[in-house]
Amino acid sequence: MISQNSRNLNRERGNNQLAELIHKCKENAKEHAREYLIKFFRTIDDQFFNSRLWENEFKNHGFIGRTWITSIGVIKFKRRYYVSMDKKRNKNLYFVDAYFQLPKYTRLTPDAMLALTRMATDTNASYAAKHALWDAKISKQTVSNLLRSFTPVYEDLPVLPEIIEDFNESKETIYIELDEAHCNLQNSKNIIANLGLVHTGHKTSNYASKRKELENKHYFGGVNVDTSSFSDRIYDYISKRYNNGGVKYIFVSGDGAAWIKSVHNKLKRCFSNNNIEVVQVLDRFHLRKRLTTIFSGNKKMINYFLNNVDKMTAEGFTKIAYTFYEGNPDHKCNELWFHRHVQYICKNLKIIKNQNHPNYQTSCSMEGHVSHVLAKRLTSRPKGFAKKTLEALVQLLVQKANIRELTLDDLNVWRKYQPVKQAYVRKFSVNKIYKPCYDYNVCMEVFKSANTKMKDCIKNLTSPHWFYS
Repeated sequence: MISQNSRNLNRERGNNQLAELIHKCKENAKEHAREYLIKFFRTIDDQFFNSRLWENEFKNHGFIGRTWITSIGVIKFKRRYYVSMDKKRNKNLYFVDAYFQLPKYTRLTPDAMLALTRMATDTNASYAAKHALWDAKISKQTVSNLLRSFTPVYEDLPVLPEIIEDFNESKETIYIELDEAHCNLQNSKNIIANLGLVHTGHKTSNYASKRKELENKHYFGGVNVDTSSFSDRIYDYISKRYNNGGVKYIFVSGDGAAWIKSVHNKLKRCFSNNNIEVVQVLDRFHLRKRLTTIFSGNKKMINYFLNNVDKMTAEGFTKIAYTFYEGNPDHKCNELWFHRHVQYICKNLKIIKNQNHPNYQTSCSMEGHVSHVLAKRLTSRPKGFAKKTLEALVQLLVQKANIRELTLDDLNVWRKYQPVKQAYVRKFSVNKIYKPCYDYNVCMEVFKSANTKMKDCIKNLTSPHWFYS
């Protein structure tokens, strides 16, 4: 028994020793990395000091401490401070700060900003503040301020260029799926985050599987998007990615919202010169959802509508729906909402029939894509966002869905982006009296007359108050 316990103890001790060894190596690697950076800062600072290139224009005022928060932890070091002799020619200088092009009061380095942004996109600002950086914890507000610092681009989202995977690919049918997620703001208001998906149908696979995967997926997104710019971006992507000569049909599917109809109409005008038929379709998820409410889950009535939808008219469907409603006094839906659901079906009956189009082979699955791309991060928890933060998150989520990792170059370009300012047009009030730019006190012979009333009348006629009153 003693020998057996000894063998078990040695075995457990060996496993523990390995875990402790790996942990200590990890900690030592962090410390050595930070020490190496501090030595590098001292080296370049000493090299500049020993070169004496600064003596004619600067004075050395000794060492001043600096703290940087990096992705590998907090680094504290001292560097020399050079004061300019001629303030008009040069500013005061920290050579180490100027070497890395870091602003004067910035504590977060670019690599730390990148790590925080990536983790905040996947989780939230609070979790990223605690776990994104090695051996360093910052406040949640710092991460929120970082996300807010991204310049929102209202005209074209996202600001980074779209990814064009293949050029002039030949496809006969292209599918565009559109939907939105309703997000909460900090002022207790609701805002819409729009999402679009362009693909070419299901991938062909040789194995039997119920789970299907879409081919050539590409996402577009924004907050309260302008349908004109949104349509232009989709048109530009399709024109660059696919050979328009081979495309015959483009199906725009969604829940029939006004902005989706607007995108469909604009794309229809854009592709009118290419002999491409742009067809709008109401997706089956929202159709079945409305039918289930109207017919109270009666499968026979729902299947009857779906099997005879091509022959169905708005008047015929209204008659069938109200006959069913009157024959079921225990119907859960009240009369007002029942009427709205029936009107929804009648209003979109034309695009409902487009589900049976012979070239419409891939039904809309946009609800799942919204859940995986936007809803899991933006609406899965009861929290409110600042509008600028929400706009940045939507852009980051769309980029990640397009399999593009944010890089330091992207981060710098995005933070320094300046939107185009519209020309300011000065507006004048109609009844405003303007200062005259001319002299109306012209000497006239009539003013030499003794008739006072005539002179006053002429003065009133020539006064600018008469013109702008």
